[in-house]
Amino acid sequence: MFRNLPKHIIRLLVLLGLFLLTALTAKTYFTDPSFYKFGHYRADVVPALATGVPLFRGTAYCQTCHDEKQYDTSAGAHQSVECEVCHGTHREHPDNGKMQIPTDTVRLCSTCHEAMPARPVRQPQIVLQEHPSPGEVTSQCQTCHNPHSPEDENPVEILAAASIDLTGLVSKCVKCHGKQGEGRRKNPALAGMESVVFIEQMNKYKSDSSISKKMTKYATPLSEEEIVELARYYENLPAAPPEKLPE
Repeated sequence: MFRNLPKHIIRLLVLLGLFLLTALTAKTYFTDPSFYKFGHYRADVVPALATGVPLFRGTAYCQTCHDEKQYDTSAGAHQSVECEVCHGTHREHPDNGKMQIPTDTVRLCSTCHEAMPARPVRQPQIVLQEHPSPGEVTSQCQTCHNPHSPEDENPVEILAAASIDLTGLVSKCVKCHGKQGEGRRKNPALAGMESVVFIEQMNKYKSDSSISKKMTKYATPLSEEEIVELARYYENLPAAPPEKLPE
């Protein structure tokens, strides 16, 4: 049969045979003896992996020390996102190392939330050049969003609904009372405060500097309309959860 074949076909068949023989020899030589003993992997690697220290431990491990964040993630949009996705891993943490706190949140958050046609519609997406509004410089995401539960707070929409521009006034408040009105150090939380209480307290500061000279300094220049709009702004922000009592 081979005698009737052209010489160039015979040469091609010989080359194919040599290639298959070389491939089978290489497979036999390079394949680990324990490969496919238990499955499509090296069996000898299992003990080595078992003795290693896991780097990615998951949210459940983090909450043994950071349980105060549980209220943020337990029912929020990020409840399925493990802590290390944003904070990274550290072999020596928590004994001799700290996890990173993301600073460039625009780059981090846009990894999942930058608008792309392939992403599901139910996933919040933004066009960076148009967020928060066209022409404005995009600030860091945590300025307006709680990274642990981003859907709970949207101060941008609340500010936009105000009858006057409160951006400058709110920027003064955040220095002492937090970006989300959550309170900072000894300064009380403003988020969720009833507008009636807020207005009453601000009027007291305006009329009596002995209560707080610092607050009187900020309250005195405010008009009645500005105080009312500030009161509505903070009343619409979700109140911070109550602090846990010591056990």
